Order: sequence, then C-alpha cells, then structure tokens
Amino acid sequence: MASLNPISGALGSQKAAHLLRRATLGPKLQDISTFSGMTAQAAITALTQTQAIPALPIDPMSGSDWVYPNTVNTNQNAETLSNYTRSWWMENMRSAGPNLTERMIWFYHTHFPMIMSRIEGNPQFAIDYSRLLRFYALGNYKDLVKAICIDNAMLVHLDGNLNIKGVPQENFAREFLELYTVGKGDEVSLGNYTNFTEQDVQALTKALTGWGIDTSYQTMDAVTNLPTGKVKGSATTSSQHDVSSKQFSGAFSNTLIQTGSITGTNAAVTAVYTELNDVIDMVFASPHTAKHICRRLYREFVYYNITPEVETDIIEPLANTLVSNNYDITSVLEVLFQSEHFYDLDTPITEDNNIGAIIKSPMDLVIGTMRLFNLTVPDKTTQLAAHYELYDQLIGQLDLQGLQFFEPYDVAGYEPYYQFPDYHRYWISSNYLANRYKFSELLISGFTGMSGVLLKLDVVEFVDTNCSNPGDATILVQELVSWLFPMTIDSTRFNYFRDTVLLDQLPASNWTTEWNNYVNTSSDVNVRLQLEALITAMMQTPEYQLF
Repeated sequence: MASLNPISGALGSQKAAHLLRRATLGPKLQDISTFSGMTAQAAITALTQTQAIPALPIDPMSGSDWVYPNTVNTNQNAETLSNYTRSWWMENMRSAGPNLTERMIWFYHTHFPMIMSRIEGNPQFAIDYSRLLRFYALGNYKDLVKAICIDNAMLVHLDGNLNIKGVPQENFAREFLELYTVGKGDEVSLGNYTNFTEQDVQALTKALTGWGIDTSYQTMDAVTNLPTGKVKGSATTSSQHDVSSKQFSGAFSNTLIQTGSITGTNAAVTAVYTELNDVIDMVFASPHTAKHICRRLYREFVYYNITPEVETDIIEPLANTLVSNNYDITSVLEVLFQSEHFYDLDTPITEDNNIGAIIKSPMDLVIGTMRLFNLTVPDKTTQLAAHYELYDQLIGQLDLQGLQFFEPYDVAGYEPYYQFPDYHRYWISSNYLANRYKFSELLISGFTGMSGVLLKLDVVEFVDTNCSNPGDATILVQELVSWLFPMTIDSTRFNYFRDTVLLDQLPASNWTTEWNNYVNTSSDVNVRLQLEALITAMMQTPEYQLF
C-alpha cells in the first residue's frame, strides 16, 4: 500500500542522496554528507530556506544587464541575448546551494513552457519570466497561475495579446485549462473533456480579452514587483475587453461571470482585473486543479506511472493538503519528501521501487555532473567571454542529448514531461544516448575555447580529495558507486568496475603500489589512465543515466 506516513530517524547517506538528486539539480558530495545526519523533516526545512536572488546576466557589449531601465545595446542581436539568458539560468542551477528553489524553477518551466524564439524580440521578457518562476518557486501556486496569465512573455507566447473582443484567440485559454489547471480528462462527448468543455474554453477566452504587453515596463505587479502586461486602452478604461456574459459549463458549476463596471461598450480597467480574479477563483475551486498539479509534481519527483493505488493513496491526500493550505506548493512537497513512499519504504524492496527509476533529463545530466564533481567554470565577473563561451558549448550538449533548452518543439513543452505513455523514456534514443556517453569523454578531455580550457574533470584530484582510501581498490570503487549511481549494484557488476576496468585483471596490490607511487612522487600518469577509464566507464552506463 502506497503510504504518505513520514519516516523517522536520520536519513543516512543513501536516502539523503536520493532526496538531493530529486529535490535539487544534483547533490555535491558535501551536501550528501551533511544531509545524511538530518531527519527528513530537518532536511526539508534546510531545502526550503529563502535563497539570495542571483544577479542579472551581463551583456559584454554594454557591461550591464538589459533589464529596464537599462537598454539593449544597439549592436547586439536578440539571439545572442537569448543564449546569454540560457547561460545565466544554467549557471544559477550549477552554483546554487542544496535548495529546492532551482529544481522548482525548472519544474515550473516544464509546466508553463516558453519558446524563446517567440519572445526574443523583447529580450527582457525571458528574464522576467524566469524571475516570476523564481518568486513563486516555493510559494503559492494559485498566485503563480494568475501572474502567468498576464506575464508579458506568456501574452506573446500563447497569443494572449491578440485576444480582443470580437476576435477571440483561444490558444491561452485552452492551454490554461488543459495544461496548467484542471487538466484534460476523458472526452465523454463531443467537446466535453470531463474536467472542462469547449464552452469553457470559449467563456474563458472572453474573460481574458483585452490584455496587451507593456514594453515600457511601467506596469508592475504589487506583489512581485516585476513587470506585467497591461489592459489595453486608457489608464481607466479598457478598449478591447469583451463585456458580454461568460457562461461556464457544469464542469465549473455553471458559473456565470459578468463584467462589473461598464461605460458604454467598454469595461473599467479595475473590472478587467476583477474578472481575472473571478476566473482564477472559479478554476481553483474545481477539485481537478489540485489533483492535476499534484500528478505533475509526482511525475517530477517520484515516478511517471500513476497507478490507481497511487491516485488514491498519494495524489488525493496531497491534493487535499494543497487545497487546505490555500495552494501553498511547499505544503505538498513537505509531505511528499518525508513520506515512506518517496523513499521506497512502503513496499517490499523488490516491488514498485522509484529510486533510480527516472531517466535524467539532459539538464540533470549536464548540471548534475558538474555539481557532483564540484567543477568550476570561468568566472562571470573576470572572464565573462569565456564564461559564455563555455555555456554556449554546454547548451549545444543539451541539444545533442535531445533538449533544446528554452525552445521546446510544442507549446505543451518538452515531450518527456507530458507525453503519455513514455514520458522520460523520450530522453533516450540511439543518438541521444551516444551523445550522453560522449559528454563524459569531453568532460575528461576538457572543453576548450579561444581562451584555453574552459571546463575539465581532473579525476585524480577528485579521487585524491574525496575518497577515504584511494589506494584500496575495493573502497575506491564502493565510494564511486555510491556517489555516481542511485542504486546498489550486484557483485558481478561491482567486480567488473573494480577488476576489469580499474585493475585491468591485475592484483589489487598493484593498484595500491601505483597509488602510493603517485602520493610519493606526484607523478600521476599511471593512476590517471586507470581512473579516467574507470570514471568514464561508470558514467557511460545505464545506471548513471538514472536518478
């Protein structure tokens, strides 16, 4: 039986590593050690501490960011700024401490996906979108959804700024219901998707008419202090809001929403904001909204397959928790990350295990590897050109592995996060897998650019610094297995890494001698070759692709 009962006692290294692999973009070894001594409750408290807001990205041409009141350098093209934004986001992930914030920003990006090329004509929009996700990363889901409705980037991305009275544009309303809130259930009749109907799409579209983008960045949200879209018209009167009645179906209790203040054929600006609040309240009153986001959280943090048992024992109680806490998202994560189910303690060890069952996204693989090995990158303050040069190559690595970062093919987002029935299995194809394996080789040989080596894994330094007894082949491989793999491996697999790869079928004493020679002489040629072969072999395994 799937159980949300909380676990007790110190986490220990295996459970701490599991929590950090799922709740962050990858643990550092020191993080695993620190969290091992914590209870699950203490760990969640640590993971949800308020984080400092990262400094904005810098354009080398101007030496400043391009967020208002700063302006875009006239000689800089938008595509380059888009890549700087991607680089900035990835560096935020890499450099973050052990905290849920960056993982939740990434989760929300996959849930409220954004196609960069649609919005890069206004380069600040992508940054504001990211800043909005950060503000609500551990906050109120309902408030985030309302803010997304009038976010400048989203208004462009899903054509909300084209939705005016007399010329309805349904794109955003449809995705709002199907992807962001109630979700699409079974089609029980023509135009009736159980949780909403075509009538609801049309009514919601009318309720959301009349919003436009604000490229002057003068319309600010009072809560987030971030720029938003604005109501088209004058300071007091909307010129493009549909003031007719909005009749919703039985899926929303036949709710009728009407514009509150009308002069002639135009609504007051305040009435347009009120109408937005009304539709948000209506949609979040549906029990399907809480269940839908809890299913998305479950697929992100536990496993993609939601069985009837999981639906009853996990999803429904989590949804109840979310509703009773007024859609505070952390309330759900606190329960989930302390549960027996999350740590595979509610079923026999051979059944329904989720530890090591999710295929890493390319972002998890690239950023997680950099964090695991504690790799440094060119400093963005003193080596900005090299910093961007490295991340440009890493963005290319994501692309080769099947993730076009900030450029999903579909408005629904990246297929592995939503496409039934395979979900994360979409990350693996013969080409994608080969490029994942190639990444490990590039990391060891080093990423290079105009200014020399940009990123390189020094395996000797890593082992020397972190392993408790590098001269003992068994201890060395045991520790590497625990750090690189989410699950234990059998003796045959273990012996392969130790005896075949590391020792090359020579006695273990031979490795001890070579390591001691390195310690005594600082000549690492022999141990480096063997360690590079070992770590490459371990990263080029199915086990390393999982978390």
